[in-house]
Amino acid sequence: MEVVWRPDWQHLRAEEQLQGLLERLQHFKAQWSLWAEQPASFATVLQPLLDHEAEIEQAFAPISHLQAVLGSEDWRQAHAQAVAAWSQTATELYQHAGLYAQIQRILAQGGLDHARQRIAEIKERDFRLTGVGLPAPQRTAFAAHALRLSELSTTFAHHVVDATEAVVFDVALERLAGLPPAQVALWAQPAAPGAATVYRITLRQPDYIAIMTHAEDRALREQVYAAYVQRASEKGPQEFDNGPLMLEILARRQAQAELLGFGDYTALALQGRMADSLASVRRLLEDLLVRSTKAAQDDWQDLLAEARACGIDAVQVWDVPYLSERLRIRHHAYRQEDVRPFLPLPTLLERLFALLQRLWGLSVRQVPMTAWHADVFYLEFAEQGRVIAGCYCDLFARAGKRAGAWMADLCGRRLLAEGGEQIPIALLTCNFRAPGEDGIAYLDHDELTTLLHELGHGLQHMLTRIALPGVSGIAGIAWDAVELPSQFMEHFAQCEATLLPLLAVAAAEQEQARDLVRRIVAGRHFQSALLCRRQIELALFDLAIHEHPAHSEAELQAQMDAIRQRTSLLQPPAYNRFQHSFTHIFAGGYAAGYYSYKWAEVLAADAFAAVAREGLQASSLSARRFRDTVLALGGAWSAAEVFRMMMGRDPDMAALLDDYAWRKS
Repeated sequence: MEVVWRPDWQHLRAEEQLQGLLERLQHFKAQWSLWAEQPASFATVLQPLLDHEAEIEQAFAPISHLQAVLGSEDWRQAHAQAVAAWSQTATELYQHAGLYAQIQRILAQGGLDHARQRIAEIKERDFRLTGVGLPAPQRTAFAAHALRLSELSTTFAHHVVDATEAVVFDVALERLAGLPPAQVALWAQPAAPGAATVYRITLRQPDYIAIMTHAEDRALREQVYAAYVQRASEKGPQEFDNGPLMLEILARRQAQAELLGFGDYTALALQGRMADSLASVRRLLEDLLVRSTKAAQDDWQDLLAEARACGIDAVQVWDVPYLSERLRIRHHAYRQEDVRPFLPLPTLLERLFALLQRLWGLSVRQVPMTAWHADVFYLEFAEQGRVIAGCYCDLFARAGKRAGAWMADLCGRRLLAEGGEQIPIALLTCNFRAPGEDGIAYLDHDELTTLLHELGHGLQHMLTRIALPGVSGIAGIAWDAVELPSQFMEHFAQCEATLLPLLAVAAAEQEQARDLVRRIVAGRHFQSALLCRRQIELALFDLAIHEHPAHSEAELQAQMDAIRQRTSLLQPPAYNRFQHSFTHIFAGGYAAGYYSYKWAEVLAADAFAAVAREGLQASSLSARRFRDTVLALGGAWSAAEVFRMMMGRDPDMAALLDDYAWRKS
């Protein structure tokens, strides 16, 4: 029997949710001594431990999510207290010598099936890497670092949101030449009778991208760029300055690594990853950097030529997106905005559901459901007539909402002690342009790609067939493999056979749409070398600062500048403070792991090429294998094992290099 757990979102209160979580934590801690004294077995120790952790994570999930998408002070305060309490409890748990001894006994006994054996091994590693074997003073120091790091990460993320919301620009219509009319209409502010309408631009993602891509007013582009790249730094409001936080985060991560006997935090972070060493990570990044050089230089020369045609003698960073869009139009005869009329969100969802039905036999439908905001909708996933998962979708930018796009899990698949199997539910969040006057949101191609990316994460969470907490869905998957399903799904926006069916096309528009898709596919690698080098830049910066943590903001900036000298063909202005809003590594899970995007890109290209060769149909053996392995097995097997189950071999970079237009550079 399937059990569906959904909060009553509209009646959740921050204080009540926090109190419920704190009570669960106290009950949880009361069980430890009992588990430590039981005869050691998976059923008596690990299963109840997993169940209690899952229940606590479910209690924590609404608090975490609502503070990110609502940003209200009550949810922020509840989240800060919840993070501190959960972090402290988790550290105490994983430093519990009695429970660690029980897990060691369970492993020594043997006889576990593969999934349970893996859980025991993961838990043993988690205890060890939380300092359970350290002398008491060092354990206490490690715990203090863990608690403070949870506080710092939360504050870092809040600063980025607050700094983003703190800046607005009120501009006259004449300064918005080149902007899509639908976007301009969203910026219009109510005007007094007889007064000129003022247009208000924020630093939220859709506004920023629109200005940088389309605004003909170069001074406006520079003004918005400068504000955006100085967010949460010493150049803005001091209360939002993330500079001191970054230094403390890096210092405390390094201290934790040294307490555990590692030379630096990168060595600690690589424990349990798919990459077997830092050397293998560097080889991948350096190889891609070299291979992309010739194509990147060619792309840069094209940009310089376009700049001259626009009367720009010295290209600056705020010119690049604008010039790139002009080049896209020149070379591939389409604008990002040209795609929007063909991607109304309601129709797009129907087409996506049909794709999932065709590939994997999934039935998806929108179900009326109240949530935390009127824009949020709920999707129900079924397979062979049985509901197997659900997903809340919150897709539009608004005040107070954290920038970016992400998928989080509300709850996972697991067998309940009282009977039945709880289905997994995902939380899919984006920051797309809001619906216009007709009440419909229209996506551009980049937004479609983002939606597919986050859906890929969601599918891995929702389509799991593993019902053991800790290895169900996205749990237990090596961090450098978590981007495999998301980047796999991105390919559907770049392939004619799958992109064309996603478009809403009237009978009279068939040839126009087909031609547009051909141009999009032909231009799918437009400036890919420059984009690749930007990802490598961020990955190398991430590794550098965790290998050699800076002791001052100037030193941290110098590390970024040195890497940019190697990777970027255009250096940003000295005031650029990108790192101050780099939430992936300072407030997310990507510390010493941003390379994962490039690592998983190899896996995704390899897997998609295998599926595409068989025609992207339900009859495709490779598509079924992808569903039965990558999307089904969670962390119950290692990422390398899961990939070999699908492909019958280890990953091969050839598909990625074949896919890039600069493969022969």
